[in-house]
Amino acid sequence: MPLSERERKVLQQLERELFIQDPDLARQLESGVPVRGPVHPRIRDVVTAAVGVLLILLAIPFNVFPFALAGMLLVAHALLAHRKYKNESSSRLL
Repeated sequence: MPLSERERKVLQQLERELFIQDPDLARQLESGVPVRGPVHPRIRDVVTAAVGVLLILLAIPFNVFPFALAGMLLVAHALLAHRKYKNESSSRLL
């Protein structure tokens, strides 16, 4: 089904606004080549928590308190970052 004249004008206006507001996104959409984004936040948070737990476990036999502290901070950071990500993603759906 072809677009009406009014629909074409509205679409062209939207394209112009997109080029003005975000030229990089507009070029990407125009070229059709997907750009790989950053690591998914869930994967990043799981890896961060795993490294933190590993540091805690390494601190036990070597009796190195800074490792344990760094591990606890990493786990806490991963949990808080994941919680923030979940809250942001659920609010975007509403």
